[in-house]
Order: sequence, then C-alpha cells, then structure tokens
Amino acid sequence: GDLLLGKAPKDFDIATNAHPHQIHDLFKNSRIIGRRFRLVHVFFKGGKVVEVSTFRSHSEFEETLTEDGQILQTDSFGTPEEDALRRDITINGLLYNIADFTIMDYIAGMADLDHKMIRTIGDPDEKLKQDPVRMIRVIRHAARTGFRIEEKTYQAILNHREEIKKCSPSRVRDEFLRELKEGAATSSFRLMIETGLLFSLFPDLRRTLGENAIFSQKNRQFLLSLFALLDRLVKAGHSIPESILLACFASVFLRGLPSEHPFLEKREQTHYRTQTIRWAVNHLLNPFSFPKAPKEAAIQVLTAQSNLKYCIQKAVVPRRFRLKKYYKEAVLFFGIEAEAIGRKIPQMIRRTVPSDFLPWWPKEFRGRKRSNPREP
Repeated sequence: GDLLLGKAPKDFDIATNAHPHQIHDLFKNSRIIGRRFRLVHVFFKGGKVVEVSTFRSHSEFEETLTEDGQILQTDSFGTPEEDALRRDITINGLLYNIADFTIMDYIAGMADLDHKMIRTIGDPDEKLKQDPVRMIRVIRHAARTGFRIEEKTYQAILNHREEIKKCSPSRVRDEFLRELKEGAATSSFRLMIETGLLFSLFPDLRRTLGENAIFSQKNRQFLLSLFALLDRLVKAGHSIPESILLACFASVFLRGLPSEHPFLEKREQTHYRTQTIRWAVNHLLNPFSFPKAPKEAAIQVLTAQSNLKYCIQKAVVPRRFRLKKYYKEAVLFFGIEAEAIGRKIPQMIRRTVPSDFLPWWPKEFRGRKRSNPREP
C-alpha cells in the first residue's frame, strides 16, 4: 500500500507457501519463533532481521476453540487468497508477487486506494468484534493516509468501541504508542475523540475531553496542538522519547485535576503536586501494562515543569538541576507546551540546551554562539 501511495515502507511483510521448518532449512541463519502461530526470523549482518510467515487462513487473533473451550494449537496454513482475506483493511491486503512483479488483489484494495477509502475486509461488524484492536488500526491508517473511513466501517467502530476493553492490554498499548509515534497523532486522536474510542480506552478522559466537560473544546485544542507539534518533530526526523509522548498525553488529564490543595501550606504544595502527577500518570497508564521506566520518566518530566517555572522567576538555572538525566526531556516538553499555548521561553532556558533543540525556536537565537546561563 505504501509503495502505491508513493511512500517508503518502514518494513515489508514477507509471506510464502513454504512452512516454517522449510524456511528454516533454507536459511541456516534463522530461527522459528511463536507457539500457536509460528514465524521465522532470518538474521543478517548489521542486526537486520527479516520476518517471514506462511500464508494463513485466519488471523492469529481469531481463536478456534474445542468443545471444552480450549484454544486449538494450530497454524492454519492457507492460500494467498485466504491470507489476504484474513487481514484487517483492504489497502493492507494487497500482495506483491516478486515472481512476476504483479499485484494480487483479492479484496478490491486497488479500488479503495483509488477512492482514498479505508474499509475492512469482509463484514466490518464481524471483523471488529473478532479483533477489536482493528478499530485502532483503522483509525491510524485513515490518519496517516488522509483517507476517509468507509461508512459501514465507521458505524461498526461506533457499535463495537466498548469491545476494545476485552483486548490484551499489551496489544492495545503497542497500537496506542504507534498512534503517537508515526507522525499522524493529531488526525488519529481527532478521530479517536470523534468516534468515542478514546473514551472507551480511557474513560476518565471524559472529565476533560468529553462533550459535557468544562472547557472541553479548549482542552481538546490543547491536546491536538501538542500532538501537531509532535507530528512536526517526527516528520522532521526527530526521535521522540516515550516519556515525552506519555507526558503530552497525560498533561490533558492533569488539566482536570487541582494543582494545589486549599488546606496545605505553601511548602507542602510541591509534594501534593508531585503526588497528583504520579497518581494521574499511573491511573491512566497502569491498565495497559506500560513499563515502569517510561512512566517514571514521564512523571519526572511533568514534575520538573514547576521547577523550570521557578528557575525563570529567579532568573537562574542551578547546575545541579541541569545535570539531572531528565533535564533535556523536561525542557523539550516545556518547549512543546509553550509553543502549543503561545508562551515564550526565556533565552536563559534555551541556552541550557543545544541551539537547534526545537525547530520553531527563532533562527536568530539558534544561530548565536551558545553561552552558559548564570549560575548561583
């Protein structure tokens, strides 16, 4: 699909009629992986790994059960046509035959490419109920291509969005992160909000982004502005740490929580604010088995924002703060948020990071020789 759209594919899905053991016999530098659905990883110099699968008759996420409810341990090998039919959307079901350099289209994928349409293969209600994670994939592909979602497929998302709660948390997490990483997060999350799928995944976001929430439109605009800047960085070739992605996402939830406690003294407010951030990040992300490291890093980034504001008030950035391992990521989030809400960042903060740290910082500043900020 990407090649036909004039885009460079990030990777290729390679499928063959050879069974895993036959592929393994052919490539000695390979290993068979998986239990229920076996794949072959072929290893090349430089750490390159090519994944090769055998044509299958149904998806690995469509479970076949015995009479007593046990999952059948079968690979369900199939034909090229069956392999195409098991996939999620039509533009992903096109096969390129390297034997004669032709496109094998069993699912009208070429027509949907021509009409700029995202459509499930087969009945959308059945397809999305079989594997609800496909709803996230439909939205992501619509966002990254700019195609519209076919009406019946769109309606099926509305009908079955609550089914997403039944999916493996780790699969939902991985698909969710792809939404953020591929340079189309703004369009993805606009569709996630529009279809209500975001609130099926994260019910507590209704308090800040739901239609009946106070300042709902402002909060939505804030979140989408953050993601627009993340998309800009991704498209410019920047590698965005997961801590920043998660901090941007959690920040809109924090907008619905009090940053100060009315009965605490000023010196106790910092601890309260830190605990609020920790609770918010964990409350949002724990249901999806996010690893501890990126969660903790996101908490540090969000907690450091008040430290940066304090530094600006005092016109000094202490060296011990600049040497913290999370400092650059904290400034990165600070710069993204500032651009999103139209707030200027003093040069004393900019000078603590490389001059080309963010592409929207003024060129006249980025061209200057870097100097050290005043230290206490």
